[in-house]
Amino acid sequence: MSQTKRQRTAMTSHRHCTVCWAPIPLDRDPPICRDEGCSVTHSKREASRKRFTVMLYLFPAIALVLAVLSAMQA
Repeated sequence: MSQTKRQRTAMTSHRHCTVCWAPIPLDRDPPICRDEGCSVTHSKREASRKRFTVMLYLFPAIALVLAVLSAMQA
């Protein structure tokens, strides 16, 4: 048993589609397969992620401004 586990598995280097987990080439960007459903799902997830990022910074900033304005009036 002198062979390592990597040598025994004859798989090429790959990554997986972030939607359906199908094997795809390493250089695929965005990391999705060619299925239309995966493309639509990935687009929706990216839009949702961007909205969440904006809200993550926007809402605390609004709360901070309101707290400062409230403190200035007191």
